[in-house]
Amino acid sequence: MPLLNSDVARILSQIADLLAIEGANRFRIRAYEEAANTIDTLPRSIVDMVAQDEDLTELPGIGKELSAKIKEIVETGKSSYLEEIASRTPLELTEMLDIPGIGPKSVQAIHAELGITTRAQREEAARAGKIRSLEGFGKKSEQNILEALEKKRDTEKRTLRADAEEVV
Repeated sequence: MPLLNSDVARILSQIADLLAIEGANRFRIRAYEEAANTIDTLPRSIVDMVAQDEDLTELPGIGKELSAKIKEIVETGKSSYLEEIASRTPLELTEMLDIPGIGPKSVQAIHAELGITTRAQREEAARAGKIRSLEGFGKKSEQNILEALEKKRDTEKRTLRADAEEVV
């Protein structure tokens, strides 16, 4: 199945999220976020643009380095740069960025101080009151984490209408 613009944008967003968790330069993070947005809102297929050897640097916010990374994603379906970052900072940590009040620095602190990576570890630590023991966290942070985990569980139990119609 060919890649969609949204697939390429998702990979670029994952890179931005991991860079943010690692505390990378905010301009670099922003460049990946903007590139993801640019590709996600393109009226044309990025796959076609790469196949026709178009100059991606003509797109807003995309320079030579990002252009090369986008071409790699389109041609291989993956990003060696994302894999490199994910080898240092687990990709699963990006899920925590969706929790209200939890930003990249908070995610990094939870991971570094408590060694938490997975959902199950987050839930166990929040229920045991370990997260509130970290500097800058409190009972509300733990509650937000538990509520987000519960919401995620409820959402995963649902079947998308399009998927259900396909089965029917």
